[in-house]
Amino acid sequence: MESERKQLISDMKGMFDRDSNRTIFKKFIEYIRFPFFKNFEKDLKVNFNFPITFIVGQNGSGKSSLLHALYGAPRNYSIATYWFDTALDPIEYIKTNRHCFIYSYFAEYSRKNVEVIKLRIQVRDKKTGKINLDYWEPSRPYKKYFMIRPQESDDKRDTSPTKDRWNPITKSVYHMDFRYSLSAYDKYFYFGSKPNTKTLKSKQDVIRKYASKLKKAFDDNADIYFRTRKVIKPITITVSEIEEIRYILGKDYTETKITTHNIYDKRMGFAVRFKTDKITYSEAYAGSGETAIVKLVHDLYSAEDYSLVLLDEPETSLHPLAQKRLINFILNQIKKKKLQVIISTHSPDIIEGMPPEAIKILYENPDTRKIGIIENVYPENAFVHIGRTVTDKKIILTEDKLAKMIIDAILQKNYDTELFDVVYHPGGVSQIKQKEITVYSKEDNSKHFIILDGDQQKEKIDITELSDREKNPLTLKSKIKDLVGEEIKFSFDSNATNQQKKDIMLKYIKYHFNHVFFLPKNIPEEIIWNDDLVTNSDFTDEEKEQINAESSYKKKFALYALAEYGSNSADDLEKIHKKFIKRWIDKKNEDYQSIDNILKQIKA
Repeated sequence: MESERKQLISDMKGMFDRDSNRTIFKKFIEYIRFPFFKNFEKDLKVNFNFPITFIVGQNGSGKSSLLHALYGAPRNYSIATYWFDTALDPIEYIKTNRHCFIYSYFAEYSRKNVEVIKLRIQVRDKKTGKINLDYWEPSRPYKKYFMIRPQESDDKRDTSPTKDRWNPITKSVYHMDFRYSLSAYDKYFYFGSKPNTKTLKSKQDVIRKYASKLKKAFDDNADIYFRTRKVIKPITITVSEIEEIRYILGKDYTETKITTHNIYDKRMGFAVRFKTDKITYSEAYAGSGETAIVKLVHDLYSAEDYSLVLLDEPETSLHPLAQKRLINFILNQIKKKKLQVIISTHSPDIIEGMPPEAIKILYENPDTRKIGIIENVYPENAFVHIGRTVTDKKIILTEDKLAKMIIDAILQKNYDTELFDVVYHPGGVSQIKQKEITVYSKEDNSKHFIILDGDQQKEKIDITELSDREKNPLTLKSKIKDLVGEEIKFSFDSNATNQQKKDIMLKYIKYHFNHVFFLPKNIPEEIIWNDDLVTNSDFTDEEKEQINAESSYKKKFALYALAEYGSNSADDLEKIHKKFIKRWIDKKNEDYQSIDNILKQIKA
């Protein structure tokens, strides 16, 4: 993943030379400046020197306001969609100093950079006589704002369409606020009105009643109409889109469909249905990050070339690895469609590896209380203003929670814990072999390591010792099965050559050799078990005898917890595990040393 991102960034640097390659990234907003706008410092200017830009800042630092202004920049789009006057939040209107923003782009019709200003003005509706307080319109260039003016053209035959102002840029805009990207189900369930009819007494009743209509639309791929309600014919997400969604989220979808409807409370919203080999479910049972990614992937696949894409905190509800994969997906879409993407974020994982010209910080000046900007920031320094720094942590994945607890205990005793993040995979060891190792090996991920239970250990394979004859897909597939104890289902492109298949399999074996380790005993319970804690306990002789006679270490702990607390619930077992770990770690026995040696290798 890291090497892919580096290559994508390198490719974009080669493509994005505004002096010679303006024809590649057409309709590109090169900067936006604010002579007078909200709480921004006077004449604040944001330069866009790279196809993707990241806006970092504290809450309330103006990140969303900047995205809203950019949304309102092109023709037929208005910032008033997001920022408008109300009695509770009035917008100050000053006739001589109106809220405005100015942006620049390279206009093909004039073959030079132009500046467009959009002003907030008051206009009176000719029919109703009412004043519209939230009308934004392009205006003639203002001398006081030192704007580029059409009449200053060196070409007397200026081909600009209007005589006294520049045309607004014409491009499609896609804006998504991940914090509030709610499905129709979420909108109704969490914010809709509770029904009060003879047959419908709860929101659950409403959902049950109309879910059959939604299911029929998904099953039949058809529009459904029911009185004043409707479901738009679902769209089946393409195979390519599903592959991207699977890559980002790490889930094995076989089919995904998306639709819009208003069957719950007449408000239109989107719905998603997921299918895997085992289950079918809707957004009602999916995570919010899951549904948002489906919508984003589909929208970017459908986006027109040269579109402006504005994403507000896309890390919301996504784990760190999914965040990184999402950015790689976006970078690929930029490369294919020449998109201009601006992202506001609080996540170090989102900006990891990005060039400084792509990163901006918005902050509140403590003296003026106005919003200022710092440009060209390195990723490791970007979060100083919000009290967080980027660390180069090693990620250790385990197959269960107890293994994580054991490793964490050694790290806390002997290491700087800021160097490591230990996480356990709730999906079990098979999921780690099928998904995580496959993905990590493809991405050449040097920061992720896996420590499995000892019962998974087989003789490792060093690819440098394989003969050329053994390096063929059929033989490698067999060797991988022997290595991990099960057949791995690799996802190859339909036109993948034998060489490409071989390379993927060799990467899997290489990653397994360098990044997969094993605990010294079959299971973690066996590592920390201590007969003395049974012998010296206050348990009855019968309880002690029963515990000692049990051959399964998992059952030993369950019996111990039952004797200690009268229960072997998950919470009680965790308390017992901590008790045994505390006694075990002080002994520093061979198992301790073995795990410590693994951590030393990972740290190196």
